[in-house]
Amino acid sequence: MDAWLRDRAKRARAQGTAVTYFTFDEGGSTAGCSALSAVFVVRHEVAGGWLRRSVLRDIPCVLLGMLGVGRCHHCQGLGSQLLRDATLRAIAASDVIGARALVVDPADDGARRFYERYGFKALPGTERMYVPLARRW
Repeated sequence: MDAWLRDRAKRARAQGTAVTYFTFDEGGSTAGCSALSAVFVVRHEVAGGWLRRSVLRDIPCVLLGMLGVGRCHHCQGLGSQLLRDATLRAIAASDVIGARALVVDPADDGARRFYERYGFKALPGTERMYVPLARRW
């Protein structure tokens, strides 16, 4: 997490490609973070399923590009809280700009299992996972 924050978060914000949200512990140190950005999933790269249904070309989504918890804060439920916050932010964004799903690129099998516990499914034909964003119509 520290390397990602040091190398990418500031640059992404300055370039307008992602927004990083932080949470801090009682001592003021960064306990965790998440980063969201707009992304298109190319329809013909998705092997099938709900996500590509009724979409002509690119599929608008929100990318959860980073979800990280500091080592001393592991196993305290912070990852779940950060995911909930990111999901609520993605839903709010989808109400304004339109997005079909929250998409993640799991770093490893442990991350994949984490996201599966919260309803994320494999994006057919890719390494990515997604969860549909609530529809409000």
